[in-house]
Amino acid sequence: MRGFDVLVSAGWGTSTTKVVNVELAPYGASFGVDLGYTWSFGFRLGGYFSNSVGRSVFQHRDPLLGREYDFTADTSSLSGGVSIGWDVPFYSLLLRYTLGFGVSAMHWDFHDAPPIGAFYNLSNPNLGVHFAPGIALLWPHGLFEGGAGFDYLVQAQDTIPSGFLGKLLIGVRL
Repeated sequence: MRGFDVLVSAGWGTSTTKVVNVELAPYGASFGVDLGYTWSFGFRLGGYFSNSVGRSVFQHRDPLLGREYDFTADTSSLSGGVSIGWDVPFYSLLLRYTLGFGVSAMHWDFHDAPPIGAFYNLSNPNLGVHFAPGIALLWPHGLFEGGAGFDYLVQAQDTIPSGFLGKLLIGVRL
């Protein structure tokens, strides 16, 4: 289906890696917007932005030197970039494959942790580029469309964890 579309999303994400042996959860509840143009043969060029409020993770550290301690890692992230994609008609639905390229900014706060932790050499916010392959199943109905999708943010910066984002989408086609 040819034309411009604007989709808003709400979903949930989870990290798939640890950073310096610390569990960070910068995805959690996520909200975003995706806009783009699709040509009649299915190619789509777009842009996206998402805000993930993250969540707090209580952790225990037992360093080789020094005392054991507990702390809370509180993280959140912002992501944005450009995407290319392909829309494939699937009966009355639309299967959309995308590949995004953009920038992520992860904000962190380690509550109650002593300043000797190795993870304190992170900048705050921590910036890095990401690749985001994704898939969505959309149901176009007149000017409106809705559906569900998944993205995997592959972070190039090893101090930002990669993660999955599942989302519900609703929008308009102009």
